[in-house]
Amino acid sequence: MKISTLIPQEKIIERLRYENPWWVTQVIPELYRSMSKRLYFNLFYPFVVEKEIKRAVVLMGPRRVGKTVMMFHTIDQLIQDKISPQKLFLLVSIILFISI
Repeated sequence: MKISTLIPQEKIIERLRYENPWWVTQVIPELYRSMSKRLYFNLFYPFVVEKEIKRAVVLMGPRRVGKTVMMFHTIDQLIQDKISPQKLFLLVSIILFISI
């Protein structure tokens, strides 16, 4: 069974647009803009923009400590730093189980 037959392509695109509103609006949602930056944002952000080291940056922690808020603030800062919003991709709510 092909993965592409499980979820229609239109639904995938619709979900991606929903999860990444800055592709159209050029800004993160007001809900996140109104929240204060997390105390550790200034420690985290340099790891995101570091280009010399080729690696993934992992943000982990207990539930409800602000990981999603941190991601939205990171996207906001990247947009302010003149990174094209269309190059910024966030996927937080899709869980896919195949062949369980």
